[in-house]
Amino acid sequence: MEPNYDFTNLLVLIVPFASYFLGIVIRKKALPGKNSPPLSHQLLIGIPVSLVVVSPMLPIISKTIADTPAFLVSMGIIMEHGMLVNETITKHLGDKIPGLRAQSN
Repeated sequence: MEPNYDFTNLLVLIVPFASYFLGIVIRKKALPGKNSPPLSHQLLIGIPVSLVVVSPMLPIISKTIADTPAFLVSMGIIMEHGMLVNETITKHLGDKIPGLRAQSN
């Protein structure tokens, strides 16, 4: 029986993005900031931001898939980026775009 490379390739693509969005949810639920934007705003802005943050790491992740500790460290780094980068960007956009802050309250 041949290995299923399609499944492995799909996991290498999906798991990092899921880790990024899990970081957003963990930050919002466990460690919300003082003026933390709503989760829906953070998840929506997380779509383009995750493409910028996660995509450059995909070649590294594909090389670490066979090395479990390295893979888990990579997922932890991506999750940490979801926790820190996303809320900061959402706050800065809320300050720059008039009316966005009023809609979130």
